[in-house]
Amino acid sequence: MNNEIVKLYFMRHGQTIINKANRVQGWCDGVLTEEGLKIAELTAKGLRDIEFKAVYSSDLGRASKTAKIVINANRASKNIKLKEMSELREMCFGKYEGELEAVFAKDLMTYLKVSSFKEAMEKYPDFGRAFADTCAALDDTGIAENYESLIRRIKSGIDKIIEEVLELGGGNVLIVVHGGMLMNLLNFIDENLDINFIENSSISLVEYENKKYKIISVSDMSYKIAGEKIEAIN
Repeated sequence: MNNEIVKLYFMRHGQTIINKANRVQGWCDGVLTEEGLKIAELTAKGLRDIEFKAVYSSDLGRASKTAKIVINANRASKNIKLKEMSELREMCFGKYEGELEAVFAKDLMTYLKVSSFKEAMEKYPDFGRAFADTCAALDDTGIAENYESLIRRIKSGIDKIIEEVLELGGGNVLIVVHGGMLMNLLNFIDENLDINFIENSSISLVEYENKKYKIISVSDMSYKIAGEKIEAIN
């Protein structure tokens, strides 16, 4: 059983009103915009012929809504029910939840003593760690997660998913999550990965076999394009 391959289709949720307003969105939750719904629906059409053994999402509404869109469009999977997991949430930003991204970025740059994200990534090769740890250091509510806490939480959720899907004999699994936590997870898997953004409704494919992870693609929008072609024909 442990030699089975599990293919993890990580999908970022559709665009929300908080994304659109350029505000920080971690554990706070915004509804999907019309554009967010549309692109999620197109991606769902592009995924409709993939048989998923299981579907998971974060327990935040924007992720579960996106997952349900994919489930409803899928033609290859049978009796799939969504499983929501708090372990798959976006990182918690504490006092910066809902704040303008520009305000948070200014505080972050000041703390790290840099003038831009580019300079920060050059100065701190493990920028995901520096980003999360700085957010936690600046947060006076005591709620924001540092890097170790974030990775520990995410990894515990992924470990549960792997175990459950292996019990089903391996196969494809859809996991609808969030951009920041997904970047941190992918960089944790491969520290040499050069990525600084995940598109809404994009797919990042990761294979798991013999207790090892292999990243196949990151922020792939080809499923959305496939959905556009399907819609054009119909």
